[in-house]
Formats: sequence, C-alpha cells, structure tokens
Amino acid sequence: MSICKGCRQPIDGAYITALGAVWHVAHFCCTACHRPIGENRFIEHQGAPYHPECYRLQVAPRCAYCRKPLSGQYLVDSWGTEFCSEHANQYPACRFCGRLIPPHAGKTQASRCPICRASAVEEITQARPIFAQLIAWVNRQGLMYHNLALRIELRNRAQLAQFLRVPNDTHALGAALSTTYTQNGQMVRTEPSGVAILRGLPATLFQGVTVHELGHVWLAVHQVVGLAPWIEEGFCEVLAHRFWSQLNSAESRYYAEKTERSPDPVYGVGFRRVAALVQHIGFQQLLTAIRTTRRFPTPP
Repeated sequence: MSICKGCRQPIDGAYITALGAVWHVAHFCCTACHRPIGENRFIEHQGAPYHPECYRLQVAPRCAYCRKPLSGQYLVDSWGTEFCSEHANQYPACRFCGRLIPPHAGKTQASRCPICRASAVEEITQARPIFAQLIAWVNRQGLMYHNLALRIELRNRAQLAQFLRVPNDTHALGAALSTTYTQNGQMVRTEPSGVAILRGLPATLFQGVTVHELGHVWLAVHQVVGLAPWIEEGFCEVLAHRFWSQLNSAESRYYAEKTERSPDPVYGVGFRRVAALVQHIGFQQLLTAIRTTRRFPTPP
C-alpha cells in the first residue's frame, strides 16, 4: 500500500502522483498558501509545489527595474541582474559596465550608470594617489621606468581625441604622453612622460586603463618601437588583464572577462595571442626578451 508523502499515512482511495511521490488529494498542498492543489496545474520550485499565482506573487524573481514578477523568458546581465526582456530596448546601457539605466536612476552623463558614476575618478587629486599605487604595482611585475618622474593627466573626450589626432573617436579611454626635446628648432629626442586618462571613468576601469597605458610607456622607455598594433596593444591588454585578475573583485572580473571575449582584431586578438605567448614562456621571460633585444618574441 502506498504511503502519502504529506501525512505519512497509508493511502486508501484517490491519490495524486507528483514530484516523484504519492499524496492524498487533500495533502498535496501549495508551499506558499498551504491550500490543496489537487489535480490542478502547479509549478515546482526547489522540489516544492506551488499554485502558479502563489509562485508568481511570492517566489518568482522580480525585475530589478520595474519590480514585476518575472515569468517565462527574461534577461540576466553580466552582474546577475534579472529584468524583463522589453527593458533591453527601453533603457540605454551604461557605456562602461553594460548595466541598464532606467529613468528613475536620475541624471546620467554620457550613458553612465549610478554605480559607475559613484566611483568615478573626476579630479586629478583623486587620480594622483591611485596613479602612484599603480606605478608601484607595475614595478612589482618587473616593469621599471629608469626613475622617470611620470605624471598623470585627466582629459575629457574631446581633448583625448584631439591628442590622439582622431577627432571623432568616442572609444579611446587613455593615451601615453611624451615630452619632445628640441635644439635649434630640431627634435633631439622624445621621452615618455606619463599618461592621459579619460575623466570620469569608474575606479576599477580607470586603474586598468592606466595600467594599459603604462605598458605603452614601458615599451617606449626601452625603445621598443615599430611593433604591429595588435602586438603592442595585445601586450598592454595582457598587463591590464593581469592587474584586474589579481584585484579579483566583481568589477575587475567583469573587465577581465570582457577583455578575454573581445572580438576586436587589434585589442582582442592581440590580447589572446600575447596571452598565449605568456602562457608558453612566462611573463618575466617575456619582459627579459623585450628588454634585451628591443624586439617582441614571435607570438604563437
């Protein structure tokens, strides 16, 4: 004789088979309201039965933006945020982290979400101590700058584009700076002097971009010139990825994974090929080869 899972008593008469067990009709109940489900449709959640309406109102995840219960198909962003599918076409995405920016998020600047805005590096007084810490981190990785007094500048998008001589560039986040020395009107030498970073980047992205640009500075200090763009950018992306991986926060993991997945033929492909070389010979061996030969080993 069958035993009811609900009351643990023998079943004599009508019963229900559900969730891998048998039940008295009156004992197969909704976990939320405790009323019988009977032979009606139910939803299973974590091994327990629910009336569909009870599940929708009490158990179903809710949209992070409109708070409606989520049922059927819905979206989940890189941060684990669950939301209604239609919001993807209703709200702009943050240009830095990809989170949606709903109207109630308040005033935004350049499609920047409140979370990224909260940690943004807006003033040079914020940037300088972070910059000093990043130089120390880069030094610990084996990249030295011959005691150069490097500086950091914050520039808006137009200023950065003008410096890079790409007036309509809306993607650049930083650049390496250099000082040119002349004598009698003739250029004598060019010496790396620091980095310029886009004003307003969220802190974790600001750090990675700065480390990337310090990679360019290190190559210039050691007179490694004429590299194919994908090699130089790939090397600098590997350095930034190394920083984000060691930082190991939710934000740094997001940027590290974004770097790994990038389809860009210069930055993404370059990163993956240089990363494969580092995996093959080791990071310190790569730095030694670059320093001693002023060339870049052939990536696989």
